[in-house]
Amino acid sequence: MRALLLVSVAFAFSATAASAETFTFTSKATTVAQIGGPGPAGKPVGASHATNEAEVVWASGTKMKSKGDCMSWSAPPGSGFTSQGACNGTDADGAKTFMVFSCAGNEKGTENDCWGRLTYVSGKNQGKVATASWHGKQNADGKGGTAAGAGNMN
Repeated sequence: MRALLLVSVAFAFSATAASAETFTFTSKATTVAQIGGPGPAGKPVGASHATNEAEVVWASGTKMKSKGDCMSWSAPPGSGFTSQGACNGTDADGAKTFMVFSCAGNEKGTENDCWGRLTYVSGKNQGKVATASWHGKQNADGKGGTAAGAGNMN
């Protein structure tokens, strides 16, 4: 359970682009806290809090960095996902975002594929949304992870 939740939170960012634009990103998450225990039918459930740092490269070539906090938890049985969560992000100029996401992990719980919807809550792009997908990998020490992905701001 621990590994799966860690790599699901490796992405949160804001943006300074002025119109619809694609982007790529890399990010690093560090676990702050985790809890877990037996769930329905004995299947383990858990939750995790992590901090993250992302570097975003927009199609225009503009680069920016962002920091954030994410919470993730076990997805409901039958949802098709293994975890889901939410993140807050703040970029260097103070613009803020909120993101919800879902992830499907591998059997070992060391890698996952995630999809998210990001809403710009303040700053230049307030009210705009972005979608993104990414692949996350747990660090060898189990205390964080990295991710790489791409998306589009509408």
